[in-house]
Amino acid sequence: MPFASIVGHAQVVNLLRRAAAAGRVPQSLLISGPEGVGKRTVAIALAQAVNCPKRRDGDSCGVCATCVRIEKGQHSDVVVVNKGDEASIKIATLRDRLLHVIGYRPFEAERRVYIIDPADDVTPEAQAALLKTLEEPPPAAILMLLSAYPDTLLATVQSRCRRLRLGPLSERDVARVLVERCNVERSRAGALAAVSGGSVSHALELADGDSDLADDREAALGLIAATARGSNVLVRLKAAAALTQLPKNRRAREGVGARLAMAASIVRDLGALAAGDTGPLANADLTDDLRRLAPSFDLARLSAAFSALTRAQADLERSASPKVVADWVAMTI
Repeated sequence: MPFASIVGHAQVVNLLRRAAAAGRVPQSLLISGPEGVGKRTVAIALAQAVNCPKRRDGDSCGVCATCVRIEKGQHSDVVVVNKGDEASIKIATLRDRLLHVIGYRPFEAERRVYIIDPADDVTPEAQAALLKTLEEPPPAAILMLLSAYPDTLLATVQSRCRRLRLGPLSERDVARVLVERCNVERSRAGALAAVSGGSVSHALELADGDSDLADDREAALGLIAATARGSNVLVRLKAAAALTQLPKNRRAREGVGARLAMAASIVRDLGALAAGDTGPLANADLTDDLRRLAPSFDLARLSAAFSALTRAQADLERSASPKVVADWVAMTI
C-alpha cells in the first residue's frame, strides 16, 4: 500500500515519505503504537517506497509487480520476522532469518528490508544478539522493529533505533478503514469506531460481539435522553443504573467505559448537528433519535457534556467505582 493510501498518521507518513525521497531513510527504526493502528501497514509502505521501480516523490506506485509482491509477503528482499508457532522469537530464529543473511546484497530490489513484528516477542538474548546489527546495519539493509510495548525492549535496543510513534486513529479514520478495507457496513462502522479506542483490530473484535455493542448503544442513548428531559434526579439515576447493568461475563469497568465512549460519540454527533456540519455522523443509523434530542443541547452544553464524559473515562482508568462514575455523569451532563 503506498503512503498516499494510508489512513491517519499524516505526520509520520509525511516524514517517512520525505526521507525516502531524499534517500535518507534511517536504517534502524522502532515504530511503536497501540495494537491495531497500522504499524505493519506503515512498515510495508516504507519497504515499497524504497524498492518500487516506479516510485515518485518518495512514494511507491502500489500496483507494479514489486509492490504487489511486497504487500503479499512474497518478495525475497522484504522479510517479516515473527514468532510463528513458537512462544517467542528466539535467538535461533533471529539468526536464521536475519543475522546470518542481512549482509547479503539484495537479490532483486535496491534495499533489503527486515520487519520484526512484534519486537516485544523477541527474547532478551535475541535482542542482545541484534545490537551490533542495529548499530551498524549493512549499507543496503533497513531494519524495522514494531512494538505496542516499546519500553519492554532492552534500553540498548531502544537507543540504537530512530523511534517513530503512531497514536490511536480518530473515530472517523477507524470507520473509514472498516468500511473501505474490512467490508463493514457504514451504519455499524461508526458505532464500532466509537468504542474502538482508535484501534481497527479492536473494532473488528467488537464486531464479533454485536449484542454487547447494541446494548452499549442503547444504554448510552438512554443516558443522553434522560439528561435531555431536564433535571429529574430519579430519571437520571435510573439511566445511570442502566449504564452499569452488564452481563455477568463482562467486567464492570470495561463495560461502563465502553458505554461512556459510546455516549461521547453520541454527544459529538449532536455537536455536529448543532454546528450544521453536513459530514457523515458516527451513529448515522441513529439520526432520527439524534434530531429529536438536538433541541435540548446547545453547543455550550455539549462541550460541557463531552468534558464530563472524558473526565469520567479517565476516572475509571484510575480505578474509580463504575457506579459512582455513572451516577456522577448522569447528574453532571
